Amino acid sequence: MFTLIVQNKYGEQLEITHNPAYSISNIDGIDPPEATINTAKNANYDGTVYNSSYMNERQITITLAVNKPAETNRINLYRYFKSKSAVRIFFKNGTRDVYIDGYVKSIQIGFFDKKQTAQIVIECPRPHLNGTTLDVQEFSSVDPLFEFPFSIEEEGIPFSEIILAQEKSIINHGDLETGVLINIHAMGPVDTPKIYNVGTGERMIINMEMQAGDDIDINTIQGEKSIRFTREGVITNIIGSLDFSSSWLQMLPGDNVMTVDAESGLEYLLVTFTMTNQYEGV
Repeated sequence: MFTLIVQNKYGEQLEITHNPAYSISNIDGIDPPEATINTAKNANYDGTVYNSSYMNERQITITLAVNKPAETNRINLYRYFKSKSAVRIFFKNGTRDVYIDGYVKSIQIGFFDKKQTAQIVIECPRPHLNGTTLDVQEFSSVDPLFEFPFSIEEEGIPFSEIILAQEKSIINHGDLETGVLINIHAMGPVDTPKIYNVGTGERMIINMEMQAGDDIDINTIQGEKSIRFTREGVITNIIGSLDFSSSWLQMLPGDNVMTVDAESGLEYLLVTFTMTNQYEGV
């Protein structure tokens, strides 16, 4: 059992499965897409030498029958599948709940078929399927200890405590390495915030002094990489502040142990990781 929903550029949604207006006969292109392997010939030995590889764009083809009243239901399809327009396809089965963004390449109608049919082709420049839920992990240097009910002893009770060099796991449940959104919020003066992947040894170091209320937003997603600094509502591109020893951190499939640090002011750091799991197919 699966569910297929299309969303047009206006945010309007149409469920095609479990809809008496349409009967899906085939969906092609939801398996892992084809890759291109680049190799070079070497005169000194047999075979070739691997150079690089990449995953090609994904093409999804939906074939369906248009049920009666055919004219009304066919025209309704045009509202959601407009040629060259952006579209988002949601697909859910027993194990995965994903979506992918693309553009409508064509919609062909079998006007004179005994039962009217439609074939819709969608080009997806980014071939990965994205999970519909966001995974959020927060690194706080302050651990709240105040709980209800409470009683105050003569010597007093702690309301919170500072934790330094805290490690946390970010679990990537997807098939693929994926980028991550990182928000660094300063609750006081912070000098040179640092983020480490304990397992790989990779790091991101931002050579900048932060004040209370400042935010640094890092995007390590392929094709979207950026670092922006916000102070008193003014947003500045600070990608030049990235230390030369840094890597654009990627979350590997499985467990990723991360930690945060700073030259000074670690106790004022609040770091939030937001990630979407990515898949090759359903």
